[in-house]
Amino acid sequence: MSVRLSLFSNNFPDHFIIDRTSGVDIAKVENDLDRDNATFEWTGGLGFGETGQLLRATAPLGFCLRIATFDDFRIHSKFFTGIDDPDVADEVRADSTFALVRAEIDPNHFSFRSVRFPNRFIRHRDFKLFAERVNTPPELQSACFRFNPPLADQ
Repeated sequence: MSVRLSLFSNNFPDHFIIDRTSGVDIAKVENDLDRDNATFEWTGGLGFGETGQLLRATAPLGFCLRIATFDDFRIHSKFFTGIDDPDVADEVRADSTFALVRAEIDPNHFSFRSVRFPNRFIRHRDFKLFAERVNTPPELQSACFRFNPPLADQ
C-alpha cells in the first residue's frame, strides 16, 4: 500500500517538507516547483506503527528521503532506484525506512521514527530536517507532522 501526500509542520503549519534535491527542508510553498518538491509517496500504511519510505512522487523519480549519517544525521534526498551494489542498496533502504508513531506533543498527528536508529525522529531545526533525539517540548513539536493531500497533480 502506498499513498501520495504532502506533510506540513505542526508548529509551522504554512511550512511543508520540501525536497531540495539534496538537503530536505521545511519551507513555504511559493510556486509549482515547490508543490512538486513537497509531494511524496509514503510506501507504508497510514496507521501508527506502520513502516515505509518517503519517496519523491514527481520528477525526478527514484529518490527517497534518507538519513545522511555522514552529514550530522541531516535528511537528504538520495537516488536509489539504480543502485547495483546490494550492500549499498541495503544501507540506503535502512537509512530511509521510518515508522509512523503517535506524536507525543500532539497525539492526533505523526512523527517519523527511524527504524535503523530507533531513538531518532525526523525533526526540523533551523528549517532543515535532521534525524535526532527529541525530548523537550520544542523538540517534540518540531518532530510532529500532519498529512495533507498532495500539493502536486498526478
